[in-house]
Amino acid sequence: ARSGDWTSAIDALTQCRDIQSDNPVLWMNLADMQIAARHYAGALVTLSQAVARFHDAPEFVVRQAIAWAFDGQIEAAQDAMDALTPQAQELLEQHIAASNRGAERLNRRPIPNRPDAYELFCQQAFEAMQVCDWRDHDRLTAVLREMLARVARTGQGRDWRDAQLCGLMLPLREDEMAQLRRVSIDTIGQRLPAAQAPFKATRSPGRDRRIHVGLAVPSLRDPRVANALQRQLALHDHTRFAIHVYSPTPQPDAAVTNRIAQDCAGAVEIAHMSDDEAVSRMRRDELDIFVDMAFNSPWCRPEIPERRVAPIQIRQTTWHRHHPSRPCEYNMSDRFVHPDELDMDEYGAVVRLPHTCWLALNDDQPAAPAPDRADAGLPPDALVLCALLPALMVDPHSFGLWMKMLTALPHAVLWLPGYAAPARQNLQQAATQAGVDAARLVFQQRAHRAQTLARLSLADLFVDTVRFNANQGLVDALRMGVPAVTCAGQSMASRLGASIIRAAGLPEGVTRNPAGFVDTVVRLGRDAAALRAMRAQLASQRATAPLFDAQARLREWEAAWETMAQRHA
Repeated sequence: ARSGDWTSAIDALTQCRDIQSDNPVLWMNLADMQIAARHYAGALVTLSQAVARFHDAPEFVVRQAIAWAFDGQIEAAQDAMDALTPQAQELLEQHIAASNRGAERLNRRPIPNRPDAYELFCQQAFEAMQVCDWRDHDRLTAVLREMLARVARTGQGRDWRDAQLCGLMLPLREDEMAQLRRVSIDTIGQRLPAAQAPFKATRSPGRDRRIHVGLAVPSLRDPRVANALQRQLALHDHTRFAIHVYSPTPQPDAAVTNRIAQDCAGAVEIAHMSDDEAVSRMRRDELDIFVDMAFNSPWCRPEIPERRVAPIQIRQTTWHRHHPSRPCEYNMSDRFVHPDELDMDEYGAVVRLPHTCWLALNDDQPAAPAPDRADAGLPPDALVLCALLPALMVDPHSFGLWMKMLTALPHAVLWLPGYAAPARQNLQQAATQAGVDAARLVFQQRAHRAQTLARLSLADLFVDTVRFNANQGLVDALRMGVPAVTCAGQSMASRLGASIIRAAGLPEGVTRNPAGFVDTVVRLGRDAAALRAMRAQLASQRATAPLFDAQARLREWEAAWETMAQRHA
């Protein structure tokens, strides 16, 4: 089981259960292993037999309800959960508590103590997406739509912070994602305890006249985050802006935090604080503007802006074009993500920057000397298509387009990050089902950041995902001289890749539909001269392209902050 060989593990445990069929622990272990392997049909057979054999023992009744929910049998699961005895209900809450302890380690939203069947199904489906297990993709889409309809009928709230991110990989419409956000924001606000004092903007007599901006950042243990933040702080105009940093780093490295603090008005670690404690600490800094830079990441704490810590609150990147009226005043975007032809009235308060809303701040350098392809595990003469993004962002539609590219380009391989074993296995299986040799998926070897950057230049072409575009990995590839192709969709998540590529000086890398996306990659893959010319164009744009002029992009952000502060003065 630990090695991922679920079939052998389940077979062995089944034999143990058959030898000692009167041992309830073996029945429970077998059902738990089948559920962990997502073999829900088998688990339900095991649990049905166990319920009959052990006379409705609550340990099996609870597992049966959970398995029904995980299998998408919502009505059966909910009926079983409604019929739980007090003892069984207590057992269910113990299961949920154990799951939530794991969620805390992984920075996931905890499951409610008394979830309904919809919650349980969505939770396991979201976790499956983390390892590219798409078996429930269509069912999950349908369930989220069912839940939206139920909210409209009943007014029952839902905390959908997970769905706001995971839904971007599903075939949900932009207006449906906007509904998810509105319901989630309203629910989080309604569920806040009333103990915290309401926000009141204050300014002490001795405070300087600069605009005080608070940045809530992701974990500084990520070297990309730490490097980008240090460069951002170095480039800001500190005569006009006082920057305060709030980091959620678990067990923070004091040396990293102290380096950050040298270039800002203050750096505070808040991982150990409750939401109310973090809010109180931020309010002490008398911020004019609060910038949530961790939205839809594991480090996002939406309760903080809902409590309000500044008169002006914005989110740096939301992945959504519709902007709810609260808890933030503005949504940051650009003129490609929100093009001129849109009716902006329906999108709310949006700041459209002139070039791109993505801040490409990293300036960390690749390791030297540059490796060769053999060192990176790549075939020396292959066309190397690469896609560098978390496994969660790889959706089945995009993967299917990649497989069409590989089918049309028999000399090509697809170079992916070094995903965990379950994700690799699922992707290899999906490739085989698409008629592509799984060996043509090459997974990067684990390496530190500088080595990863050095290897990137070995790729010939970056190919994007179409529902939720790559961002940091795409920028890294462009920085290392690798040209890219994307497909611009109808949401912020599916247009940001094009915004980045256009700002890098490669407008020809932007396609408008999936067929054009595949055709462009195949054409470049068959025309070595055209691909070399695209690479040369990227290199020639490196010194002048807007994407790489971080100081100019930050001045645009500062101008936006200044305008906001003046409007709200």
